[in-house]
Amino acid sequence: MTSAKYVEFLTDHFLPWYKKKNRAFRSKIIFMHDNAPSHAAKNTSVSLAAMGIKGEKLMVWPPSSPDLNPIENLWSILKQKIYEVGRQFTSKQQLWEAILTSCKDIKAETLQELTSSMDARIVKVISKKGSYVNM
Repeated sequence: MTSAKYVEFLTDHFLPWYKKKNRAFRSKIIFMHDNAPSHAAKNTSVSLAAMGIKGEKLMVWPPSSPDLNPIENLWSILKQKIYEVGRQFTSKQQLWEAILTSCKDIKAETLQELTSSMDARIVKVISKKGSYVNM
């Protein structure tokens, strides 16, 4: 997703929702997104500031921090399953079928492990003052 598309999404969907909330509710919201290129782009920062999302209203995400996003670890597991033993695909359909099969093979316990480790991950990142942690 490009920065322009991300800003379009924020403008068309997030901002209308945000504006409908009362002032007390809005005062408690802290906007958080990761360091994906479209999120970290100057265009996005400028647009968020124009929406009033800046300073203490915008959470700074530590660099290189997939450890704070359990879905990143899930993507890694899925990629390993999809491409195991050097498997290659000759069509989008073959790849899509492999993705669906791999998703179905993910056990509930795996998802539980990824999410239940978040408390420890957050504590470790805080103790390292935002530096990368490998857990």
